[in-house]
Amino acid sequence: MTMISPGGKSLPFFYEKLRSYDSLSIARQMRGRKFDSTLILGTASRCRFGCPRVVVCSPLRALLPFPTSFWLTCPWLVRFVGGIESERGVEGLEHWIERHAPDEWIPFNVDHQRIRLALLPGATSNFLRRYMPRVFERIRGGGVGGIRYDTKTRRVRVKCIHLQVASWLALRRHPGGGWLDAQKAGQDCRGGMKDFCVYRTKEG
Repeated sequence: MTMISPGGKSLPFFYEKLRSYDSLSIARQMRGRKFDSTLILGTASRCRFGCPRVVVCSPLRALLPFPTSFWLTCPWLVRFVGGIESERGVEGLEHWIERHAPDEWIPFNVDHQRIRLALLPGATSNFLRRYMPRVFERIRGGGVGGIRYDTKTRRVRVKCIHLQVASWLALRRHPGGGWLDAQKAGQDCRGGMKDFCVYRTKEG
């Protein structure tokens, strides 16, 4: 188990290094979706059957920023959340946060900045600071999924429900957690896709 401490008053963030069979399970889950498996650093959330459902991604790909620290891999949940999003979920979550937790949105995005920087190896971070400062600032300056937030207007802009659910499951908290919970965005397939996601090893 790896601990990433984003600093400040926030709780530390833990993620698990990939198990020997996780890569094959994730490859099945991501089939047909555009995704670079070399970005995966570990898993941040598993379903009741032990399958990865949120993975942790490197903030850098080929010396370019990769803004999504948490990626939703569970194919059942991806479809379910897509249904929420299609029913004006982005607008619904934005309005809920603005009404119930407006002061939590910016700190939550700042935590994502800190986590993203903490995921960078020290030598890489120093290299970027010195030789590629624009890349470093792009990594440092974005919140959830690289979202740029306006500290003056304090407008809540969630961009994508999949990003928010992945962050909620990975960090076990979210300013809109009450809304996400009401939408049942944390449930799983209850076994309906277990045989698809679970990679069977000789040991079990």
